[in-house]
Amino acid sequence: MKNRNRFVQMLVICVVVMLAALGTVTAQEGDMIEPLALSSEPVVLQFSTGAAGPPTIEPLTDGRMAFRIMAAGEISGTFAGNISARVSEVTLNPSPTFHPVTVMFTIETEQGQIEGYYAGSFHRPEGAEQANIEASGVILSVSGAYADLYLADVTVSSQVQFVDGRSVGESGTITIAAR
Repeated sequence: MKNRNRFVQMLVICVVVMLAALGTVTAQEGDMIEPLALSSEPVVLQFSTGAAGPPTIEPLTDGRMAFRIMAAGEISGTFAGNISARVSEVTLNPSPTFHPVTVMFTIETEQGQIEGYYAGSFHRPEGAEQANIEASGVILSVSGAYADLYLADVTVSSQVQFVDGRSVGESGTITIAAR
């Protein structure tokens, strides 16, 4: 019994030492990355997205609905790349002409990645084939090349196009301004 306890203790110590050694290896720094100089003036990006799958609509018992959809597309402007977005709304059912919207987005370029969000208003006049989004947010995560944009302010002005009452895409401008 004593030998068995000693064996278990030695096994636990070996595992802890191995995990610590692996942790040290994975925590080592890679090659140094030169940040892009992006803090002197706002980064202005044009974007265009379309649905990247069907929407999820969840009717709620209090007469509201939760609406979510994934979108994907391209960006151009200060730099070029791809954008993906998770759009979320909670509104009365049916949706009023003016309601809140939140978008979590990821921009990927050859130099790296930027993640952030914006929240604001969605306004679609009755019967219109276009809705306007005016929103603001923050950059939450960046890869090394985009270090100057960490926690930068985001403003978005965009239009959502509708065909036969269904949204078919969004296009507009994202402005990112370092603090």
